[in-house]
Amino acid sequence: MMRRPTPTLAALTLALLLGLPAYALADDDGRRSAEIIKTFDLISADQARAIALKEAPGVVTELELDDRDYAKGWKWEVEVVDADGREVEVDLDAKTGKVLKIDKDWF
Repeated sequence: MMRRPTPTLAALTLALLLGLPAYALADDDGRRSAEIIKTFDLISADQARAIALKEAPGVVTELELDDRDYAKGWKWEVEVVDADGREVEVDLDAKTGKVLKIDKDWF
């Protein structure tokens, strides 16, 4: 039988995550991403973060600009931890901001 995290554990996890940077771009301090965003007229990291948080309220622990496939364009992969300590990954089309997929880790 799996135990649910206690509210105290969830609050502690959230407090620890708040000490982390709001998001981390998986490259050289965001310079590469900034160049790609400008070149291809993509939504910004802040815009992607805001859209993801509307879909999955919590704390953004990772934010990465990824080339899905050159035929399909670019996407933002945003990882969010909710108040219960559960991870949610929100994938966004980096051109339009449209939500492509939401994966919830409920175990």
